Amino acid sequence: MNIRDIARLANVTPGTVSKVLNNYPDISENTRRHVMKIIEENQYIPRNSARSLKLAVKIPQIALAMEGIADWLHQAMAKTLFIRFHNADYTVMSFHDNYYSQDKVEKFQELLNYIDKHNLTGMVYFGGDFRNVPSKYFESLSCPVVFVNTVLPDQTGTEAYSSVQVDHYGTAARQMEYLITKGHRNICTVISSTIDTSAYGIRRDAYRDVLRRHGLEHNLAYIQESHYLCSNAYQLTYSCLKAHPKITAVCCFADAVAIAAVKAIRDAGRAPGKDVAIISFDGMEHLQYCIPSITTFEQPEAEMMDYVYDLILGLMNSKRQHLQITLQTKFQENESCLGEVPNARPDHP
Repeated sequence: MNIRDIARLANVTPGTVSKVLNNYPDISENTRRHVMKIIEENQYIPRNSARSLKLAVKIPQIALAMEGIADWLHQAMAKTLFIRFHNADYTVMSFHDNYYSQDKVEKFQELLNYIDKHNLTGMVYFGGDFRNVPSKYFESLSCPVVFVNTVLPDQTGTEAYSSVQVDHYGTAARQMEYLITKGHRNICTVISSTIDTSAYGIRRDAYRDVLRRHGLEHNLAYIQESHYLCSNAYQLTYSCLKAHPKITAVCCFADAVAIAAVKAIRDAGRAPGKDVAIISFDGMEHLQYCIPSITTFEQPEAEMMDYVYDLILGLMNSKRQHLQITLQTKFQENESCLGEVPNARPDHP
């Protein structure tokens, strides 16, 4: 039904119907009543009115927010979740946050403002560090939020938000324990940064704790800050290997820099996986096709996505309660750690 159909039924011109709808004064009262009667009988809704009705209905909107640090797992999850939410008829928004931009409380307040400004019905937030944000800020969230691999306050059983993450500290400790158990006593460790407070910082702390626990403090001098760049990871690992030839293993905080370590070992005149072992964290698929294939701890990407998807939709539809979910990683032993340890003695007094 359109304006021409109404004009035909009312035996007037489409222009007359338009004038009636827009309250033009040059239309007689009889004509106005006659046209309005036809409109009501046929339940006709003018285009502009229909648009206004649609705008009056709150369209479900989900935001996918990500810290500015490049993280392949978070990017892959966000891409897949975007498609799944879109296919479920949700409007999806996305934005990147600058990790080092400001105080964390201030950052969280901006998050609250973003949610209110865009009238969000749900949010998935990847990464970041909100451990020191007071609980009152979380309680001010106006829509359900699921944090993924975010460092959060110790609020077990909280009803203010949900979280899905892996055991970063425990997995990182297993990385280092594995190398030590294999007999490695001189280990170069590639980290993100000494001031990183994200999940990568938790991994760094675990490496240090394990080394100290085993009396291998001399390895703390072999810790290299990559600042999330492969170029830095390569150059620093190469320099460390050349300066300390007794190093027999490289422990990487993330798969994204493990490939740089392989090249650094080879360019330093050593054989990756034979002379120098490599172990990493995350489970990037393409590491299986490196030469040598890289030993790593895999984050359960598919399982994490299912939890996030079910949680956020369940919370938005009042069918779920907030949950704090911690998943375990899967160990993948590959060629990079199968060689014999050439020298297991520490190179310190």
